Amino acid sequence: MKFKTLLSLLLIFLFFLHLASCDKFEGEQTIPAYLRIDSIALKTMSPAQGSANSRITDAWVYIDEQLIGAFELPATIPILSQGSCRLKIKPGIRLDGMVQLRSYYPMYTDIDRNITLTPDEITLVKGQEINGKQTLFTTYNEKVQFVWAENFEDSNLALDTVSQSETDFQLTTEVSETFEGQHSGKIILTKDKDMFESWSSESLSLPRNGYPVFLEMNYRCTNTFTVGIVAIGADDLIQSPILNLSPTDKWNKIYINLTPNVSSTTTGLKFQIFLGALLDENLEQGTIWIDNLKLVYLDKSSGK
Repeated sequence: MKFKTLLSLLLIFLFFLHLASCDKFEGEQTIPAYLRIDSIALKTMSPAQGSANSRITDAWVYIDEQLIGAFELPATIPILSQGSCRLKIKPGIRLDGMVQLRSYYPMYTDIDRNITLTPDEITLVKGQEINGKQTLFTTYNEKVQFVWAENFEDSNLALDTVSQSETDFQLTTEVSETFEGQHSGKIILTKDKDMFESWSSESLSLPRNGYPVFLEMNYRCTNTFTVGIVAIGADDLIQSPILNLSPTDKWNKIYINLTPNVSSTTTGLKFQIFLGALLDENLEQGTIWIDNLKLVYLDKSSGK
């Protein structure tokens, strides 16, 4: 008798728990609700965070903490749930600019909303209307550390051209060549000056143990160029190319994942970023434009 009473109380508890959250459909014949997400952008909270330009291509969607999937934006997403639900969206990017390497970006905050889903109806996640789209905003995670940056707004650059380099950075003066602000960085390669290489001026401390480390950058180029890191040890240094960027006639935002290279370094005490290029064989002249270099990492040890 006591067992039946306990079982009855348990069933009543589970019934009210079910009512308090989304109802999940069961069986093969279901009518989904639909969730519409137009776009996601970044909002910076201080000048120290640099440019607010972003390239958030995907939304990683969770309903009541359960992953529904990752969806390229804009997206209308079928969801087998109804009623009042807790929505969480993780802003997603293309790692190293590659379509096949999609991930949520750990440097950006989640977007949380309470929503109501209705079968066979579209629920639009509303934000700020920009160019006819409802744009949601994320911010940098409070645990993100901004280690190093260069926005090319003056000639005192945080990059030093190495002695072997045959050409150097210029600052753009034409609006047509400038991504944003007053200037962008510009590198010109010719047959006579066909090699470029520059390192960050500072030696930088970066965390290991799998802590996320990324280099953000805007670029446009007619010539291939390389981005990498230099690990500086007590007695030596190791220069590691990470990514070759191919010519593109439009400005592109890229998130370069430095995490594996930094975490796998066993002797490096400090690090420097490097950019390098050789004139492509089929060109008489190659040009590279760069803006908004930003080195960031997520400090998981922070108590914030």
